[in-house]
Amino acid sequence: MTAPVARIAPVDFDLDPTATGLELLRRWAQQAGTVGGYPQRLNARPVEFEEGLVRIVCDLDPGHANFMGLVHGGVSASLVDVAGGSAVMTILEPGQSLLTTDLSMRFLNAAPADCDRLETVGRIVFRDARKAVVEATVSTADGLVIAQGTVGVAIRAAR
Repeated sequence: MTAPVARIAPVDFDLDPTATGLELLRRWAQQAGTVGGYPQRLNARPVEFEEGLVRIVCDLDPGHANFMGLVHGGVSASLVDVAGGSAVMTILEPGQSLLTTDLSMRFLNAAPADCDRLETVGRIVFRDARKAVVEATVSTADGLVIAQGTVGVAIRAAR
């Protein structure tokens, strides 16, 4: 018999159009695992951020593993995507939104499934009024680099 799967709450996050992206990111960090949806399922949250830079942590559990006894590569890809969008959030003006347009990954090391946490740092390396590019690195808590990626992000005008 399998254990029941914990229910993920629907997304419950107020995207206040009068708030800057940095203010929204600050609110997400304060709400931690209670925002619902995919961030809750991934168990990832921002813990450090400033203009153009973000650090995301992901507390791992057995649901992050693949059949090989490793953290699934999709977790690393998700963390790169989350770090990319979050880094761009730090520069959004009120009412602007964002959308990932491309993502490239390089898997460098495997993270064992008994690893407790992955950390991802995303840094904007290019930006203009309509887009940004973020480089992100996923590491274990003790500094082993698991993956590196690049995320292209469209900055969408306020509606």
